[in-house]
Amino acid sequence: MPSYSLIICTYNRSSFLKETIESIWGCFGIRYTYEILVIDNNSTDATAAVVEGFKHLPVFTYIKELKQGLSHARNRGIKEAKYDILVFLDDDIDIHEGYLDRCEQLFTDQDVQIVGGKVLPHRVEVPDWLSPKYYYLVSIFDKGDALIRTEKLMGANYAMRQKAALIIGWYDPKLGRKGNNLAGGEEIDYLNRARSLNYTIWYDPSLIVYHKINNKLNREYVFGYARQLGNSERIIDLQQSKLKYVLKIGKAFLMLFAYGVYGFYAPDPKQRTYFKINQLYSLGYLGGTS
Repeated sequence: MPSYSLIICTYNRSSFLKETIESIWGCFGIRYTYEILVIDNNSTDATAAVVEGFKHLPVFTYIKELKQGLSHARNRGIKEAKYDILVFLDDDIDIHEGYLDRCEQLFTDQDVQIVGGKVLPHRVEVPDWLSPKYYYLVSIFDKGDALIRTEKLMGANYAMRQKAALIIGWYDPKLGRKGNNLAGGEEIDYLNRARSLNYTIWYDPSLIVYHKINNKLNREYVFGYARQLGNSERIIDLQQSKLKYVLKIGKAFLMLFAYGVYGFYAPDPKQRTYFKINQLYSLGYLGGTS
């Protein structure tokens, strides 16, 4: 039977982290072969005190990663993991009780190497001004109710075989969050490299986590992340596809023009948000965030 390293990278989210570990332990107990591997990326809050309350659990491991950045923390998780299936989870989720049951069904098929699932909002409504097209900016991911091949997954919820991870390589430390910086893109880059090595990426709707995103459901967060993501994807495209970079530069100028002549004045809140997101993404793509 498969065994699992549940990797939780954390930075200054002690209260959420406590709830996440409680959710996992409450759902799975000792019924599976797994570990909860917490990678603390230099937290300055009460994280160290929180983890003390879980060190008695037979499945719990705590590691401090001193190199700042989510990519460094994820790479440390890969290096330290004891088991053959790596499950990447965010530090602010509750997990569905059937998660590991479904993993066992999926990973008994040796052809399944990478799979992720739904990231749903935890007990909160998404505001009307945000179109479903941009739910990913507030860490919601739902591609429907069928098992399908996909190009993208969300970093809050995906699993892969450790042997595949070691072949794909490390997460790029130039990408991903660093402390309070909202930069992203590290899992986009990682899965792009996986596909270039002919790994099939699966989306399974039965793999569900519930994401605590109340603090993200505001325009300041959405707009800031859109710009940071533009910067991150510029770095990815420059490394992986010069043609895509040139085409997206042209699209960025078009979106800036569209925002100037219409988007700023659009009467509908969703339209204004749409154009503002694209304006800021384009600014990030063209000029970075420095």
